Amino acid sequence: MLNLKKTALAVIALGSTAAFAGTMGPVCSAVNVTVPCENTAWDIGGRALYLQPTVSALGGSSTIVSANNGGTLSRDGNPGYGWGFQLEASYHYSTGNDFNVNWYHFRNGKQAENLNSVSLGTLTGGALSGDSIFNDVTQSYGYLSNSTAWDQVNMEFGQHVDFGENKFGRLHAGMNYSRTGNNNTVQTIGTATPVGEDETNYNEYRARSSVYNGFGPRVGMDLGYDWGNGLSVYGNGALSVLAGTTKSSSNPILYDAAGEPTANTWYSYSNARVVPELDAKLGFMYTYAMAQGDLSFDIGWLWASYMGALSNADLGLGGNNNNNFGVQGLYFGLKWVGNVA
Repeated sequence: MLNLKKTALAVIALGSTAAFAGTMGPVCSAVNVTVPCENTAWDIGGRALYLQPTVSALGGSSTIVSANNGGTLSRDGNPGYGWGFQLEASYHYSTGNDFNVNWYHFRNGKQAENLNSVSLGTLTGGALSGDSIFNDVTQSYGYLSNSTAWDQVNMEFGQHVDFGENKFGRLHAGMNYSRTGNNNTVQTIGTATPVGEDETNYNEYRARSSVYNGFGPRVGMDLGYDWGNGLSVYGNGALSVLAGTTKSSSNPILYDAAGEPTANTWYSYSNARVVPELDAKLGFMYTYAMAQGDLSFDIGWLWASYMGALSNADLGLGGNNNNNFGVQGLYFGLKWVGNVA
């Protein structure tokens, strides 16, 4: 009997040890994907944009003229940074649904940049103007001006979801209207010696413009992580496929010694084009709970790219081709969300 009790106690002790050891292993649980409780709210916000545009045909420095004495006339085609803004408004309803309208607007103004002022020596064969009356250019100066425009209006239906306690996201789909454009001018002035004639003044002006308008569907996802105390980090991305039209024109003008144009030819064309558009944001947000709603401040970096949106007629600044357009830079601003009773 004593041996039976000892055996029973040993079995119970072993079973207790096994049960205790089992509780020390890793415990896994599925994270629920949930939507917020039913709520109705409005929000309105605005951000300042400090962006740099890019046009693939104009990127970097390039040489317009190379002289036989080693002198060059060059230009820097990189547009400068400029200011813009974003405005948005949303209506929140049901269990995490929203309808959002936002508008990005950017103009970098005219970025006039001096070209190299150099003595070019003697150029033969109309190096600046092809078959013009000026065959031998002895000296030339000039300038480049550049201006860029970007507008994007998005209309989105979104669904907010929560992935556990700290992670959240927003899936959205809607429409995108975009307008992008670039204008630039180049002017070269100096003296020239036409064959068999005396030296005279030289003045050539070139202008080019390209504008794209497109409209199409847009889908995207916004993801965020809540660090607590109102601070969060987020990354947003979206893709649009736009159907629209690209219009391009150019106007090279050559003036004679009296200031009268000797050649004034307009080149222009328009064609339909489907353009993929990608945009993304990476930023930080701080939200302050107020008695009449929540006030949020965010700051981050924005990218947007339109592939093959612009074209140009040949001006010595690039041929008749497809040029990518993009913007990237800093943004910061405020948004207020107020619940509707």
